[in-house]
Amino acid sequence: MRNRYRIEIYDDNKANDLTLYSDDGINRDYLSELVFGNIRRFAGNVRAYVFDTKRKRKTLAIYLPMETVNKYNKNKLTAEELGLI
Repeated sequence: MRNRYRIEIYDDNKANDLTLYSDDGINRDYLSELVFGNIRRFAGNVRAYVFDTKRKRKTLAIYLPMETVNKYNKNKLTAEELGLI
């Protein structure tokens, strides 16, 4: 089945959400890689879900509290610090 799994990663703002699709099964390690690979996009609590469109239910979930996200984003440089403004 094409695009069987829908991966949704979002934070409290929900303006920074990320949705990916996959034909293959998603395990917890791969979902963690996706979340931490895109963690600089998010601020606040981050939630990630894998939704199986064939069975119509969530199969996997990850929750990261704000403290964890801020720990990884503390070295994020702003555009002003980079000299772009």
